[in-house]
Amino acid sequence: MGKFTEEIIRKTNEAKGINDVKDWIWMAGELLRRTSSPEYKSGTREIDDEEIAELERAELKEALLKALSRNSEPGYVCSLLYALSYTYDRDLLPLWVQYLSEHLWNLKRSNAIVHTALIALRDLDELVREAGPGGRSLADVDRNIEDAQRYLLTRGIKIPW
Repeated sequence: MGKFTEEIIRKTNEAKGINDVKDWIWMAGELLRRTSSPEYKSGTREIDDEEIAELERAELKEALLKALSRNSEPGYVCSLLYALSYTYDRDLLPLWVQYLSEHLWNLKRSNAIVHTALIALRDLDELVREAGPGGRSLADVDRNIEDAQRYLLTRGIKIPW
């Protein structure tokens, strides 16, 4: 096993949250990508010089799948899913459908909460919308996000993507 791949697998096995993965998890995805497309060049010497055997690919994939169960924080989960996406593995189809349905549900419900909070603030004579009442539909998500971010910025609160 290559030392670099071994290190990424070890880090993945130890990861418990976003702070544990934010600086390097993309490298796991790049390693997996190289197993599917050996001619692919990431531009990172450690990744491009690494020879990744099928067993290592399977170990990295398994480490990423196990890491998903350790924390449900969206940034952490998204980072792991991003890396897993480079397996191009149809066996993960149920996982993708599960995360898509769960988080689409959350997105819809969260949009309703954001909209309700915006309306409540408007009813308290806070300037949250430039015109019109907006809505709770998915077509209104962008507007609700923009209105909420603009309002929060007036209070010194910046919400990153």
